[in-house]
Amino acid sequence: MTQDFENGSSSISTRTIGWWMITLAIAVQAARILGITAVNNEVPFLSANDRSRWSAIAALTQEGRWEIDSIVEILDARGKSKLWNTIDMVRHRGSDGIEHSYSSKPPLLTLMLAAVTKPVMMATYAFRGKTLTEDPFLVGRIVLILVNLVPLALWWSSLHRWLESHVPRAWTRTAVLSLAIWGTFLTTFVVTLTAALCVACELPALAWATALGAIVLLADPKRMLIGFGLGSASIAVAFLLTNLWAHGDWRPPYSHRGLGKSIAKVELDLSRFNQAVEQKADLKAIKELPDQQNWIATIREQTQSTHAMLTDQAKIIPARLDGAYQVIDESTSYRVALAVSDPPSRDPPAKGTWTIYEWDDWYDYPKSYWLPGSKKGVDLGEPDRWNYVVHFLVGHHGIFSLTPIWFWMLCGSIFWLVQGPKALSRSTGYRSESLDTNHLMGIRGWLLSERGIAAALLSVTLSCLVFYASREIEDRNYGGVSSGFRWLFWIIPGWIWLAIPAMDRCASKPFFRGLVYLAIVLGIVSAVIPWGNPWSQPWPYRILMWLFPDRYQ
Repeated sequence: MTQDFENGSSSISTRTIGWWMITLAIAVQAARILGITAVNNEVPFLSANDRSRWSAIAALTQEGRWEIDSIVEILDARGKSKLWNTIDMVRHRGSDGIEHSYSSKPPLLTLMLAAVTKPVMMATYAFRGKTLTEDPFLVGRIVLILVNLVPLALWWSSLHRWLESHVPRAWTRTAVLSLAIWGTFLTTFVVTLTAALCVACELPALAWATALGAIVLLADPKRMLIGFGLGSASIAVAFLLTNLWAHGDWRPPYSHRGLGKSIAKVELDLSRFNQAVEQKADLKAIKELPDQQNWIATIREQTQSTHAMLTDQAKIIPARLDGAYQVIDESTSYRVALAVSDPPSRDPPAKGTWTIYEWDDWYDYPKSYWLPGSKKGVDLGEPDRWNYVVHFLVGHHGIFSLTPIWFWMLCGSIFWLVQGPKALSRSTGYRSESLDTNHLMGIRGWLLSERGIAAALLSVTLSCLVFYASREIEDRNYGGVSSGFRWLFWIIPGWIWLAIPAMDRCASKPFFRGLVYLAIVLGIVSAVIPWGNPWSQPWPYRILMWLFPDRYQ
């Protein structure tokens, strides 16, 4: 038996109940991982996003290279479908001077996952004689348990211990733990590889790293520089070096979607080229235009001194970007771009001065999903920025519509900001561990208390929302086909902490307690419906697809 902090009354042991809840959740999520399979029943990978990471892991662990060309060509048992193929892929020249396919995902997480996968694969190979690509179910499921379920279980356990030590009301402790275990998308995505490491995989999380660094700096400047500073620097260096190793470039793949460095200027008359494109001529007809030899000769004359790999076999063909063309030499796997300006003009003049750029659009390759006319559904991007904001806040991908308990997060953050530790200090209850108890004065004491942490979390949340709302149309896609707005999943533990004071104030009021139950249940429904495949549309979007099939795909 434990005691309710607030009134000392005897109550059912929430500590014991909590451990049983965690044990049950671990068993359920382990069962999901052990039973997960794609629709073809040949691999346990549920989406292009998943296959992108796994293909890179397979290439690293089996071939010792980042190029995934051979992995994405693996066929199913019927010899028809490519089991590991993915749209989350880029192509660029490798160190051998030939274009190869690569995962578009940040390579640091892939390298860390490969470091876990390699010994697992070696162990399973010892008694089954199969590699990851030959035995994806066994190897993949073991890795998912190690890298997804174990850390999640450790977080549940840490949260449970903190709640038991700090939160006065037994009802609040149980409600918060129930939310963390069942009511968020963290459990939904336990069966798949997705973003982690915050800023190493999600650029807006840099705001949280900055805020946390400022708090630690105020607490102890010397230890911050030695501990937090060196630790953060090591991750940044690892991120950059891994990217350089994988792609031969400091910048991650998703930053290579435009024109490269300007090389030269050239006078060209592309009237016949534009006419062929407008008439929707096929690629072969465009390559065989009689003017191609003259165009290439002119371009080679301007670039020969620095780009000799462009031979007279090169051709001008359309590029992925509006207003840009590519000059491709298939004999040398070499390309440059043509455009009148950077960014490219949508309607460039056919005749005039063109700028030649180094090729830097890694998403432009044959049969790429990201070519014009290939994308569909949410991947097309939301044209109306304000409509996008509404839908990722309270609409079909809404943070608050899918998980309504986050309204309590907004209220709870106000309580933390206004009252600090007293937001939960009913009677002798809440035990604050903030440095505010050490009688620090002024802004430093405020920042190092619960007030400062709450302010940091709110500021980071707002910064991330503004960042995603300000993106161009091609990035306004809700995170692709996903059961929630996945780009903010990493901040969920912070949101749960923010919600605690507001949830606690509902404990003694039956009506508001009922609202908390309802909000948690709705969150559980949103999180559980896509358990079969987290890489599916949220349930409100599915309803819209049924009601308005012409508008929602």
